[in-house]
Amino acid sequence: MDRTLRSALDFKLSEILRYDLVAGILGGSGAAWLALTAKPGAYDATIAIAAGLVGVVIGAVIAGVAVLGAFMDQEFLRKLRAINEDPAKYLAPFIFTALIGVAAGLCLLLLAALPKSVPDWAFGIVGGLGGFFTVWTLVSLAPALRLLVNFVGLKSDASAVPDQIVDPNNFTQLPSRRSG
Repeated sequence: MDRTLRSALDFKLSEILRYDLVAGILGGSGAAWLALTAKPGAYDATIAIAAGLVGVVIGAVIAGVAVLGAFMDQEFLRKLRAINEDPAKYLAPFIFTALIGVAAGLCLLLLAALPKSVPDWAFGIVGGLGGFFTVWTLVSLAPALRLLVNFVGLKSDASAVPDQIVDPNNFTQLPSRRSG
């Protein structure tokens, strides 16, 4: 992971330790139990459904990032800079959800590819990880969508602020894209 992405994903611990992580842990526990107790091949349909759901969430994440990107015109970015807001703060939850979605997809792919002769404990570990990342991906979409709604509200509030604003750090007027 490059430094720019790592800095954009610099979350506080309180931003990670939320209900979506707890749901992921519960989902991982249930998936591990299913992988350990079900007959080989009995969970193939579950893997296919989980993979489809992860794909839908990753598509929603891409759509959310596209909406955010469309709203980040130069005037709005100047207004964000003037109030010391980092635009990456609004993209980070979507990027994080996409990353755990990719981890879920890889775990599900590995689980589907494991031969039936693999020991039960291996199915349990891979199934638990797949369930953990899958459920965490699904549930983490809700906070990301809440942030999207907040962002749209911020964009609406910013429309009431004139494009010619004053930079609070040096009190010089920031140029507007429309001027000159």
